Amino acid sequence: MESMGEVLAGIQKRIEKLRTEGPSISSGHQDSTEDLAPKKSGSSLATSNEGCEKCNYTGTINTFKWVQPEGYPIPYQVASVELCSCHYERQFNKYNAAETFSAKEKEYTFKNAIIDDNNLAHYTTAIDFVRDVKRHMGEGTWLYIFGDEVRAADVSKEKGFTLEAYGTGKTYLMQCMANAFSLRKIPALYVTEETLFSDIKATYNRDSDESEADILNRYYNVPILMIDDIFSASYKEWAEGKLFSILDERQKKSKVTIMTSNYAIGRIPLRLPLNGGKIASRIRGQAEMIEMIGSDRRSTKRPA
Repeated sequence: MESMGEVLAGIQKRIEKLRTEGPSISSGHQDSTEDLAPKKSGSSLATSNEGCEKCNYTGTINTFKWVQPEGYPIPYQVASVELCSCHYERQFNKYNAAETFSAKEKEYTFKNAIIDDNNLAHYTTAIDFVRDVKRHMGEGTWLYIFGDEVRAADVSKEKGFTLEAYGTGKTYLMQCMANAFSLRKIPALYVTEETLFSDIKATYNRDSDESEADILNRYYNVPILMIDDIFSASYKEWAEGKLFSILDERQKKSKVTIMTSNYAIGRIPLRLPLNGGKIASRIRGQAEMIEMIGSDRRSTKRPA
């Protein structure tokens, strides 16, 4: 059986590999951030709103291969269309998860996190999710990071010592993921639930430059949507409906969605009487889970 030191050393290797890999999310290119990095203006691969020279300014690359299925006497060519890496570059220019972070929040990284036996499994899952993000983007995997006070009280009774649902590092962990996506130039949008609803409500102002449909389409289609503190708003019927619409569309479109919450899945219907059952069902069927209950790390004045 591995010692704690050996396990932590393994996590450190994962973090270092994560920092150095920088995989492209374009399936037709090498695992390198070079494909996603902005090119210098005037270079042979300079991008525009339509594409780059590599894809002949179409945003896609056509490839052909010869196939000869069993029973077919003559081989034939099959064409496939792949997104050019410049597509993801343009998306990252619009959706940088860490863009609104403070200088302090931009330092919240896997490298700087304090990892111990209480949160080791949480960080392992998050690091592996980031490393395997290309597959998750293809499959539309979700990640639900939660700590529920009712669940914490029940477990505390079972174990005979106090566990907390608040201050356990849920937001910090998701910000580590956001910074990792930003470093790797993977397009993602990080918002609090409060900001999400504020963006929608702002469109009801007659002077708004964006319509409600514009905002909803942004949340429907961003490759990775990260919602911090979901289910915490003061809900009205319209808000429940908009939240369900966003999550339902993202499930249909197989878009990665990452959430932090203070509600276990079984308690979401109690929080949202109109659509909570449907939302809980979608999270249960789509998401990997990270349950974070333990000590209140805010009281120790250290990140976790």
